[in-house]
Amino acid sequence: MRPLFGREQVAELEECLYEARKELRRYWAGTLACLPDSIGGDEIWDGSQTQYDLDCQKIIYDCLSNISLQITIFSEEEASALTLGVGGDFYLLVDPLDGTHNAILGFPAYTSSVALYHEGAYVFGWVYDISRDLVYTAALGEGAYLQSPIIVKRLRTRKVDRIEDMRIAFHRPKMDRERVRIEKLIWTASKVRVYSCSSLEMCLIAAGVLDAFIDIDTPGHERSCDIAAAELILREAGGSLFDGSGNPRFSLPPSAASLSDRGTLIALSSEELIRLVVWD
Repeated sequence: MRPLFGREQVAELEECLYEARKELRRYWAGTLACLPDSIGGDEIWDGSQTQYDLDCQKIIYDCLSNISLQITIFSEEEASALTLGVGGDFYLLVDPLDGTHNAILGFPAYTSSVALYHEGAYVFGWVYDISRDLVYTAALGEGAYLQSPIIVKRLRTRKVDRIEDMRIAFHRPKMDRERVRIEKLIWTASKVRVYSCSSLEMCLIAAGVLDAFIDIDTPGHERSCDIAAAELILREAGGSLFDGSGNPRFSLPPSAASLSDRGTLIALSSEELIRLVVWD
């Protein structure tokens, strides 16, 4: 796999991340893909930080350590920011392992994601589907792409205009009102999938596999660190993001707040679909 985008700073970051991809793939083969059967996800994972999260973070940090950019990094797994170099206005928002529970259970839906923020906008997003060895990337104004060891493919969302034609994924809500909304969609949509990995589900919308990912459980689960990279990928492929009330949603800039801003999310293959999935 190789860097795709011409901007110098982005290309250097891509080089570092493709080295991280190699090391994450080795970690998958040596650790995540062969966890012992005696490990039970529900017994060892309660939503808190695990060694697997920390291992993936170390891999990413190590591969970024020699980058020439002056970067401040905010990671889901760190209480404080890490600065590489002195000064500068480049910022990274990192989720080393999205879908930790899936990884522990052996369900192949978990990612590492990195989003680059510069001059008031996210300008690059990178999401690595670890178990399938696929990389989703996007640069602001330059489109979104899927890379595997053998192909490079431009990503564009599907265009549908009926719920009956939609392929949807969702986070299972607990509140009665939200459950009713989801149930109506489930029984009307063409296909229903549940991955429990929001960054991957958003990238699958960008790739035309899905048309929607819906998390309307109050107050919501999706933080900016979970979705920032996937958001840019989805938008560059033609998709849109909203909150559970149908208002546009945007990830916060890399900051302490971006690690804790849990909210609702409706990610769609087109802006027009929001009228079909939000109602009073």
